[in-house]
Amino acid sequence: MKIYWHGKTCFEIIVKERTQNPVSIIIDPKDKTYPKKENDILILTHALDYDKRRKIFNASLPGEYEVNEVYIQGIPLNKNGSLIFIIKSENIKICHLGKNDETELSEAIIEELGLIDILFINGGEIDKTKIIKQLEPKIVIPMDFEDVSLFLKRLGEEKKEPISYYKVRKRDLEEKEKAEIIVLKKKK
Repeated sequence: MKIYWHGKTCFEIIVKERTQNPVSIIIDPKDKTYPKKENDILILTHALDYDKRRKIFNASLPGEYEVNEVYIQGIPLNKNGSLIFIIKSENIKICHLGKNDETELSEAIIEELGLIDILFINGGEIDKTKIIKQLEPKIVIPMDFEDVSLFLKRLGEEKKEPISYYKVRKRDLEEKEKAEIIVLKKKK
C-alpha cells in the first residue's frame, strides 16, 4: 500500500499495486480530474460537485460499501454532515477524519471505529491530540495544514522530515507500540 498526500484533506491510496489491477482510492480530490480509471474509488468526506456520469465508485454517504476488495464505511460525525471514513484493504485499517472542528470523539464513535492502524487527522490550528489519544493509532498522518510544527509540538515531536509517500505493509505495523507520526510532502 502506498499513500500520497495532495494537500488539504486529499489523499491517494494505492492498493493491490502488485496485481494486474491496482486500485487508487482518492479521498476529497481538489478538482474533477481524479480518479482516472474505472476500478478506482472516490471518497468524499464533504460536499463536492462531482460529475456522477463517470463510471467510478463514489462513497459520499454514511453506510458500508465493498468494491474491488476494499471495504469502506462512512460514519456521520456531527449534525453538520461531516463524515468519517474507514478504509480497509490489505489487512490495514485507515481512518480519515475529514474536515471538522471536533477536539474529541464520543464513546459511540470510538466504539464504531474500533482499532485503527493509520489515522489521517487535521494538523492545523485546532488541537487534535485528545482524538489521537482516544483512538491510539499506530501511524498518524497530519493533513490540512500550512505549518505542521504546532501539531508536532503538541505531540511532543521536534521536527519530522516530510517524505514523498508512505509505503506500508501490515507486518510493518504489527511491531509498533506507540503512534508514529508520518509527515507527507504535498504531491504536485
